[in-house]
Amino acid sequence: MNKSPKEKAAGKKGKKAGLILIIILLSFVIALGAGIAFNIAGLGVKVNNCMASLPITRNFFKPVAPAKSPQELEIERIENEKTLIEEERKRLEEFSNSLGTWELQLKAKESELNDKEIMLMELEERLEPRIKNIEELVLYYEKMDSADAVEIINRMSSNELIIVLLKNMKQQKSSEILAQMDPQKAARIIEMMSSQ
Repeated sequence: MNKSPKEKAAGKKGKKAGLILIIILLSFVIALGAGIAFNIAGLGVKVNNCMASLPITRNFFKPVAPAKSPQELEIERIENEKTLIEEERKRLEEFSNSLGTWELQLKAKESELNDKEIMLMELEERLEPRIKNIEELVLYYEKMDSADAVEIINRMSSNELIIVLLKNMKQQKSSEILAQMDPQKAARIIEMMSSQ
């Protein structure tokens, strides 16, 4: 069976058309593959997400977030910075509050110290005349003859005053006075002096 030249020409045309169709199909598949591989116009992400949604291919493909535009990336960066700034603002606010608390505590301590200083100054003002009186008495007793000083001291009712006077006198003079005092009273005074 020989084919007529028309049939042969039609067969050649059919082969050419099939070959052109295969080339077009291969070109489309290559272009599609390149678009998926290089994610041209988000095609790779779209195809991957589409394949991940199919029950048959779900195990081989995982959903991917679509690529973000530069504007979306900038917005995301700004949002992240806003979050960081807000966290830093809260941290600084907490620190400011703690500083305020510390400042109040310091002011309270400062006030307490000022009150104590005033109390000490008032106490010093009240004690200063008494100290001067004791210093004067010590000078009088040191200049006195020991026997006369003992006679006066034996008549004193306040052992605390006697101890203060003896402690502020020169050691030689206080020893002479104690030696001439009533032994029981001298012993009591020495005992009290040693316990202070």
